[in-house]
Amino acid sequence: MNTKRPTLEDIASVAGVSRATVSLVVRQSPLVAEHTRLKVEKVMADLDYVRDIGAARLRNNSSRTVGVIVPNLVNSFFTEFLTGVEQVMREQDRVVLLANSEDDPRRQDEILQRFRGHGVDGMILCPAAGTDAALPGRMQRWGLPMVQALREVGAQETDYAGADYVAGVGLAMQHLTALGHRRIAFLSVRAMTSAKAERLKGFSMALAKSGAIDAGIIEADLTWEGAALAANAVLALPARPTAVLCFNDVLAAGLMLGLRRADRQPGREMAVVGLDDLPLAELTYPPMTSVAMCPARIGTEAARLLTRRLAEPGRPIERFIQFPTLMVRESSGTKIV
Repeated sequence: MNTKRPTLEDIASVAGVSRATVSLVVRQSPLVAEHTRLKVEKVMADLDYVRDIGAARLRNNSSRTVGVIVPNLVNSFFTEFLTGVEQVMREQDRVVLLANSEDDPRRQDEILQRFRGHGVDGMILCPAAGTDAALPGRMQRWGLPMVQALREVGAQETDYAGADYVAGVGLAMQHLTALGHRRIAFLSVRAMTSAKAERLKGFSMALAKSGAIDAGIIEADLTWEGAALAANAVLALPARPTAVLCFNDVLAAGLMLGLRRADRQPGREMAVVGLDDLPLAELTYPPMTSVAMCPARIGTEAARLLTRRLAEPGRPIERFIQFPTLMVRESSGTKIV
């Protein structure tokens, strides 16, 4: 069996062009005329040509790969985030290696070492809960460029892309208080991260500004069932909240399920608001009021920050913060009379 892979010379010979022209087509150069590019691409498809990334790595001292580590795959926020990352990296002719830390800093360290072993050019990291604040410094010593996304450790030592969680919570709270709610609870994840700290800060600031009452903070596992089970704890709060702001849409959707199990109607007997505005927000019953954080846009900007860092390692640290937008639906109900 002949397993020899076609080379650039083979493509050039069949297409009747120079090897240099084929190389330009492979690298998607705009210098090649459209009709020539189409002819070369057809020959490449006919011969089942695949680019030799290993050879390119040796020539350019680059693996053309980047690592992305997220803390879970339960929340589709991270799949949308990855969509943004992949769009940019595809344009840069880079391959994305994805890993799930399961919000475990030890597992995260193991993944980082594996990615180092694979020679990734850089990293996009959403740090696991409990990540050592010294990690950015360690990665600098490794010579591995990193962009933090959605969560952050250290004292702004790396490029960062995320959302304005304080403002997002403020928008949700302003909406609830405008509807007449004065006893508002907060349903949170258990793990302490910068994202949780900022949401709690926004909750506290909004309460102080509006004069509303903190009806209690309940923590739940980041699962549908964990959030559903938290409904009993919410209903048992002594302050008897009339509204609940949730850490994200996963918790909000689970809470609404739990409320229905307890014969309470979300949006009628208790207002529920999520944060993220994932596609599921329009599929819940009732449709969920949520604050859009635009994860794909954040992923796009995180990837752009990393590509700029790879091109100019000494450039000043940059930050991208996405401002949120309130999306009002039925789960927050109507004005209290």
